[in-house]
Amino acid sequence: MPTVARIGGTKARPRRRERRVLREEIRDQLIDDILNGRLSPGDRIIEARVAEEFAVSQAPVREALRDLDVLGFVESSPFRGAVVRQISAEELLQLYPIRAVLEGLAAREAAMRIRPAALRKLQKLLETMRSVAAEGDERLAVQTDFAFHLTIVEASENRLLQQIWDRMRLATTTFLTVMKSHHSLSEIAERHAAVLDALRAHDPSAAEQAMRRHIEEPGQWMRAALAEEADRSKVEDTQHTRSVSEKRKHAPGRSPSHATRTDS
Repeated sequence: MPTVARIGGTKARPRRRERRVLREEIRDQLIDDILNGRLSPGDRIIEARVAEEFAVSQAPVREALRDLDVLGFVESSPFRGAVVRQISAEELLQLYPIRAVLEGLAAREAAMRIRPAALRKLQKLLETMRSVAAEGDERLAVQTDFAFHLTIVEASENRLLQQIWDRMRLATTTFLTVMKSHHSLSEIAERHAAVLDALRAHDPSAAEQAMRRHIEEPGQWMRAALAEEADRSKVEDTQHTRSVSEKRKHAPGRSPSHATRTDS
């Protein structure tokens, strides 16, 4: 029977943040809970309960749940609200090539239009990513990474592209990469330098190629990490099955079948 889920197993977190940051933080926490089994397929996510645990209004929670619906982590309906759905590894991996194509186009167009102020902003964001990586602050690293990519999408001055990118919330793959790929924050941060170099050179082709490589390679990391996780799960299931079988075999009062016979 579906259960009503508690988020993250944490107490309420009083804080004042702008709505976008709250939305992203709530969304990432819910994704973390889903991928790590704290939320199971069929669990209902109650807006009011999540809002209470984050000490926020229901507005950013509602926005976060819409993001999860678009990404396929939940299914929403008028009567049941948001319910966690079973998401496959392949569905997660499909996000990366879609994002690579979209942001590759953004980088190509940004290379032709980007202004010095935006380039300075990207340099500062890269420096921030490096410093928070050294401190091991995953949450701030993801937020700064998002700001870096958003700056490039905005610099493309392609309004339709910006709307699609924002609506699809594809930058969520950064959080997935940090959480699952086992690559260091420093390595992830440093990979932005090649994109920035191509934008500084105002080279559209180089910028597009750098951005696509920047996103597609972590997709390959994720594929390897998820395959390793699946293999480990199979081994654990096999060991558990053997353990249960052995316990049953040696349970008190249970004699081997070959020793059971009647006297003549």
